[in-house]
Amino acid sequence: MQTRAIATAVASAFVLATSVFAVNPPALAYPAAARTNVVDDYHGTMVPDPYRWLEDDNSPETKAWVEAQNKVTFGYLETLPLRAPLKARLTALYNFER
Repeated sequence: MQTRAIATAVASAFVLATSVFAVNPPALAYPAAARTNVVDDYHGTMVPDPYRWLEDDNSPETKAWVEAQNKVTFGYLETLPLRAPLKARLTALYNFER
Protein backbone atom coordinates (compact mmCIF):
# COMPACT_ATOMS: atom_id res chain seq x y z
CA MET A 1 0.00 0.00 0.00
CA GLN A 2 2.82 2.39 0.91
CA THR A 3 4.62 1.68 -2.39
CA ARG A 4 1.49 2.49 -4.37
CA ALA A 5 1.10 5.82 -2.57
CA ILE A 6 4.73 6.71 -3.30
CA ALA A 7 4.38 5.77 -6.96
CA THR A 8 1.20 7.85 -7.27
CA ALA A 9 2.85 10.85 -5.62
CA VAL A 10 5.89 10.62 -7.88
CA ALA A 11 3.81 10.28 -11.03
CA SER A 12 1.54 13.17 -10.09
CA ALA A 13 4.43 15.44 -9.19
CA PHE A 14 6.25 14.58 -12.41
CA VAL A 15 3.23 15.47 -14.54
CA LEU A 16 2.70 18.74 -12.71
CA ALA A 17 6.37 19.70 -12.65
CA THR A 18 6.97 18.98 -16.32
CA SER A 19 3.80 20.76 -17.41
CA VAL A 20 5.15 24.01 -15.91
CA PHE A 21 7.96 24.04 -18.49
CA ALA A 22 5.97 22.60 -21.38
CA VAL A 23 5.35 26.05 -22.88
CA ASN A 24 8.82 27.59 -22.41
CA PRO A 25 11.37 24.95 -21.50
CA PRO A 26 14.68 26.39 -20.32
CA ALA A 27 17.67 26.05 -22.65
CA LEU A 28 20.16 23.58 -21.24
CA ALA A 29 23.83 23.50 -22.20
CA TYR A 30 25.03 19.94 -21.72
CA PRO A 31 28.75 19.24 -21.48
CA ALA A 32 30.32 17.62 -24.52
CA ALA A 33 31.22 13.96 -24.16
CA ALA A 34 34.45 13.01 -25.86
CA ARG A 35 34.28 10.16 -28.36
CA THR A 36 37.09 7.69 -28.82
CA ASN A 37 37.84 5.15 -31.55
CA VAL A 38 37.49 2.03 -29.40
CA VAL A 39 36.04 -0.94 -31.29
CA ASP A 40 35.54 -4.43 -29.83
CA ASP A 41 35.54 -7.59 -31.92
CA TYR A 42 32.90 -10.01 -30.67
CA HIS A 43 33.38 -13.19 -32.72
CA GLY A 44 33.77 -11.25 -35.94
CA THR A 45 31.19 -8.57 -35.16
CA MET A 46 32.79 -5.18 -34.74
CA VAL A 47 31.08 -3.13 -32.02
CA PRO A 48 32.11 0.50 -31.56
CA ASP A 49 32.32 1.77 -27.98
CA PRO A 50 33.11 5.50 -28.28
CA TYR A 51 32.23 6.23 -24.67
CA ARG A 52 34.34 3.49 -23.07
CA TRP A 53 36.29 6.13 -21.18
CA LEU A 54 33.17 6.85 -19.10
CA GLU A 55 33.30 3.33 -17.66
CA ASP A 56 36.25 4.31 -15.48
CA ASP A 57 34.37 6.23 -12.81
CA ASN A 58 37.59 7.03 -10.96
CA SER A 59 39.35 8.78 -13.81
CA PRO A 60 39.71 12.58 -13.58
CA GLU A 61 38.06 12.96 -17.01
CA THR A 62 34.98 10.99 -16.00
CA LYS A 63 34.70 12.78 -12.66
CA ALA A 64 34.89 16.16 -14.41
CA TRP A 65 32.24 15.13 -16.96
CA VAL A 66 29.89 13.82 -14.25
CA GLU A 67 30.36 17.01 -12.25
CA ALA A 68 29.48 19.10 -15.32
CA GLN A 69 26.42 16.92 -16.02
CA ASN A 70 25.28 17.24 -12.40
CA LYS A 71 25.65 21.01 -12.57
CA VAL A 72 23.23 21.10 -15.52
CA THR A 73 20.85 18.53 -14.03
CA PHE A 74 20.58 19.97 -10.54
CA GLY A 75 20.50 23.50 -11.93
CA TYR A 76 17.37 22.51 -13.84
CA LEU A 77 15.81 20.51 -11.01
CA GLU A 78 16.19 23.45 -8.63
CA THR A 79 14.00 25.55 -10.93
CA LEU A 80 11.05 23.18 -10.63
CA PRO A 81 8.48 24.81 -8.34
CA LEU A 82 7.10 21.52 -7.06
CA ARG A 83 10.44 19.90 -6.25
CA ALA A 84 10.50 20.89 -2.57
CA PRO A 85 6.88 19.83 -1.88
CA LEU A 86 7.49 16.55 -3.73
CA LYS A 87 10.62 15.87 -1.69
CA ALA A 88 8.76 16.64 1.52
CA ARG A 89 5.87 14.35 0.58
CA LEU A 90 8.14 11.48 -0.51
CA THR A 91 10.15 11.84 2.69
CA ALA A 92 6.97 11.72 4.75
CA LEU A 93 5.82 8.59 2.91
CA TYR A 94 9.19 6.91 3.15
CA ASN A 95 9.90 7.70 6.80
CA PHE A 96 7.22 5.54 8.35
CA GLU A 97 7.67 3.38 11.43
CA ARG A 98 9.00 -0.03 10.46
